[in-house]
Amino acid sequence: MKHASVVRNARILVIEDNVSDVFLLKRALMKQEFPFELVHLLNGSEGLAFVRRTGLYREAAVPDLILLDLNLSKYTGEDILREIRNAGHLRGVSVCVWSSSQSRRDEAQLKDIGVSQFITKPAGLDQFMEIGKTIKDLLMAPHTV
Repeated sequence: MKHASVVRNARILVIEDNVSDVFLLKRALMKQEFPFELVHLLNGSEGLAFVRRTGLYREAAVPDLILLDLNLSKYTGEDILREIRNAGHLRGVSVCVWSSSQSRRDEAQLKDIGVSQFITKPAGLDQFMEIGKTIKDLLMAPHTV
């Protein structure tokens, strides 16, 4: 009898206040046909609680990838990224920032803080579906954080 290999779902944490973007992201990831678990936090306060392991997130599992919007309410994506990079339990976790901003200054500044990938949110559905491949590739790449 052959042994079935067990593949653990990739755990992806999304901190994003636009539920439509999260819906499209989930569709883009499903199109890539790899096992994943998506955890969605709706604002910067929830994101910081997760990073700091407080409240509901005291026992939360460490994700394989964090996808972080830059423009969040209460705390910015940059604030949360700085906290992530100072949190020992998240050391080595890739962080992908996505934003409607196309500023190269934003991108350079975020790379200095420790972002793994910067994605500009596309306007069209076809381009949005390509984000799934980008995230899958990032999850498959060796971690250099």
